[in-house]
Amino acid sequence: MENIMKTMKLLLPITIFYSGLFAVINTFEDSYTRINNIDIPFESITMPIVDVDALLIEDEENVGIGVPMRFAHSFDVDLGINNSGTWEEMDDGTLIWRLGIHSPGAYGMKVLFDDYWLPEGAELYVFSKNEDMSIGPYTYEQNHEDGTFGIPLVKSDHIVVEYYQPANTETIPQININKVFHSYRDIHNFYNDDGSSRNHCGDNVACSSADPYEDQVNSVIYLEMGGYVCSAALINNTSQDLKPYVLTAWHCVEPETPGEHNYFTFYFNHESSSCSGSSGYYGHSETGSYLRSSGNMYSSDFALLEMDDDPASWWDPYFAGWSRYTSSPTISAGIHHPGGSPKHINFDNDQAYGCSWYGASTHWCLSWDDGGTAGGSSGSPIFNSDKRVVGQLTGGSGAECGNGTDYYGKFSKSWSNSSSSSGNLKYWLDPGNTSQYSLDGTYDGGAIVYGCTNSSACNYDPDATNDDGSCTYPQGTCDCDGDPTGNYCNCSGDMNDECGICGGDGTTCDPLVTLSFGNVNGNTGTVEINMINDQAVDGFQFVINDYPNNLNLIDVSGGLSAEYDFMVSSSEAGTIVGFTLSNSYIPQGDGVLLIATFETISNAYTDHQLCLSDAIIADVNGEALPVALGGCTALNFSSFTPGDLNDDGTVNILDVVLLVNIVLGIEDFNPAGDMNTDGLINVLDVVILVNMILGG
Repeated sequence: MENIMKTMKLLLPITIFYSGLFAVINTFEDSYTRINNIDIPFESITMPIVDVDALLIEDEENVGIGVPMRFAHSFDVDLGINNSGTWEEMDDGTLIWRLGIHSPGAYGMKVLFDDYWLPEGAELYVFSKNEDMSIGPYTYEQNHEDGTFGIPLVKSDHIVVEYYQPANTETIPQININKVFHSYRDIHNFYNDDGSSRNHCGDNVACSSADPYEDQVNSVIYLEMGGYVCSAALINNTSQDLKPYVLTAWHCVEPETPGEHNYFTFYFNHESSSCSGSSGYYGHSETGSYLRSSGNMYSSDFALLEMDDDPASWWDPYFAGWSRYTSSPTISAGIHHPGGSPKHINFDNDQAYGCSWYGASTHWCLSWDDGGTAGGSSGSPIFNSDKRVVGQLTGGSGAECGNGTDYYGKFSKSWSNSSSSSGNLKYWLDPGNTSQYSLDGTYDGGAIVYGCTNSSACNYDPDATNDDGSCTYPQGTCDCDGDPTGNYCNCSGDMNDECGICGGDGTTCDPLVTLSFGNVNGNTGTVEINMINDQAVDGFQFVINDYPNNLNLIDVSGGLSAEYDFMVSSSEAGTIVGFTLSNSYIPQGDGVLLIATFETISNAYTDHQLCLSDAIIADVNGEALPVALGGCTALNFSSFTPGDLNDDGTVNILDVVLLVNIVLGIEDFNPAGDMNTDGLINVLDVVILVNMILGG
């Protein structure tokens, strides 16, 4: 490793050619403090002078012919850790490599790497020489298989590339710069040079007019292709798996060779913080992409890119929805980066119309009511009234924020522009071949969920995205639970008559049998059940309910049921069933049907309320007779002597002791101790009991 580092520390005199010009290697040593206040001299290289006037004339000649906006001149270089810059090894074994690059007069500079591979723990920074702007650290997380990488613009005409490697790192890094860009336009308005004119291209998205399009704003991207800029949109697919597909114009990517898509930089949230602002934040960026499909200028001028990496979730990236319907948008909104500026929004309240481009009906045409477009707006999405993408900007006479006609390649044409996956959107945006004509946007994604999507169905699934044909619906006049609805008494459409009889004719309103309570004896716990019947009774069934459910039914006997030889059974819960196995029956009349005997489950003093329910009375043919039930009654057990808590037949001091223990919680509740019958046992009952013993 020591021999390798000695080789790395050599300052190699080189001459690098750039289109007939050569870069100058400075012989002076720059001094710069970056890490741990270490003052390290480093090599600095100066680029040839850029003829800005010639570039601007060339740009003017290319306006409006499908060429994206250029903002920077590029130099082809070969600068890396093996042939340039300065290495320094610190006392602790830390390694630092620095290279200065100077391009006089540049508004900003950036570099591209054709060889980038960092070990874990290592960091790479790019900053202005005067240190008023720095980006990084970049780490091993930016390593790509092809070794390519690019950085955003740095505000300076003199930048420093710095590599930091911790001690005892065994992996040898790979760092080599193949392009240096000189920004001859103040594309990010670093110096408030050219931002004012761009503010006429619609409203800043910080303005209230953009509020209804907040989600769509979060989908639009500032796209930097080397020294060119366009606009683009993150777009959803039917799998909703948040795959980072980006829709832009073909003419934005066409000048680049396939490999150079790896250098495309995607800026998110490049927006002004105020409605009147002319500059915006551009710190949220990712570099690298693949070209998935495209259609050239002779078709719908579209390109679909897939970013190498996902945008960070905290950037709030919105995956825009889309529509491939062929109907013209009734109103339109365009969101874009005119001149590379922060996002703007335009509105057209008139219906767009289909128009020809290179002799084919592949585009939507419109004239903006509010705003316009400019260089850098190319590739930007147009949204319909449902806020779904229906096309991307090719260009038009509305350039430079004018009010002429703008041309947008139709999404519907791009959808099936070709049978090849490299020539259509369908293959990529509908991977499951769902044949959907439109799709909403999303922040969170979510895989397709199959189920019933009809909200009127019994098994409606609000989480389902695709209907699987499983929907079930209410049958007849019943609801989803099988219960009759409204006044219906069954699922066949029968209704209760005025007598409450299902499907009845209203002639059986008068009850033929009435059950009610008769005499109640609290000492014996017995209750009489009386019956008045206008027809002979051959069987009966009913329930005696007690409240608060503190009784057991222990016996039923006597009455008419015994007189006419009925077999009567009962449960502790209060259900009573009676019938006969002979030819006998209870004839028309009235009397005591039977006597029910209860016992208490506990000694708690309670007023028990008894009520009848669920009565069925059968005639001699086994048909149910209309039944009326009498009111509830009270059963108060009184088989104890007040004050005689030990039940020895005498009230004395022993009973007082037991009563006090009940108050103290030592003994359980005893109804004989509730001297004032208020349902509670306390000192009031103690006073009354003592007075009773004293003869008071």
